[in-house]
Amino acid sequence: MASEAKLKANEKYLKEKVDTFQIRVPKGQKAMIQEHAKSLGKSLNAYVVDLITFDMQSNNLNSHKS
Repeated sequence: MASEAKLKANEKYLKEKVDTFQIRVPKGQKAMIQEHAKSLGKSLNAYVVDLITFDMQSNNLNSHKS
């Protein structure tokens, strides 16, 4: 188990360096998405962030083609 100091350091890092948001999916879908992410060698978080980043970059590139 992590020490009190480590827990405080983690909490400070998360507060200062990352934003958090929650998404909701139908029951059972989280496990399916996690398994798919795992099959790609990614965590659920990394998979979702990568998808969002890719979509935003793709849409940005497509918007400049007009």
